[in-house]
Amino acid sequence: MSGPEARRALAEEFPGWLVEVKDEPGGASWRASRLVPPGHGGFLGVQADEAGLLRELLHEAAGIDAGLALRDLAVELRKCGITATAYDMTLTATGPGGRTQMLTCRLGLFRWLAGGRVIGPIEDPLAAVDAVLSSFGDRS
Repeated sequence: MSGPEARRALAEEFPGWLVEVKDEPGGASWRASRLVPPGHGGFLGVQADEAGLLRELLHEAAGIDAGLALRDLAVELRKCGITATAYDMTLTATGPGGRTQMLTCRLGLFRWLAGGRVIGPIEDPLAAVDAVLSSFGDRS
C-alpha cells in the first residue's frame, strides 16, 4: 500500500486523528495528532517511522481513551443512583433489583459487552447513561 493509501486507511480507522506522512532524510516520518478527549485537556501526538508502528501507537492511544471514557461514564451513572465500576476495558453497572449490565469501549464507541452492539460515541456519555438506565427499565 502506498504512503497516501496507508495514510487514508489510518485516518479512516482512527477518526478524529490528523494523519500525515512526511518525507525526511533517511525515510518517511508518520505522524498523527488530535485533541485529548473532552474534560482531560491537552493535545496528543505520536510519530513513527512506518505505518504499521503508527497503527500500533494509535491502538494504544485508543485504549487510553477507552479507559478514561469508561471512568467518566461510571461517574455519570453513579449520579443516577447506579452502582458502577470502571475497569481497564469494561464497566459494570448494577441497577435496581441487583441487575447488572456490562459495557466496553473500543475505538471511540461505547458497546454492550455481550454481543458488541454499539451504544454510542464516547463524546456523548449521556447517551450511554440513558441506554444503561433504559436497560434497567428506569429513566429517572
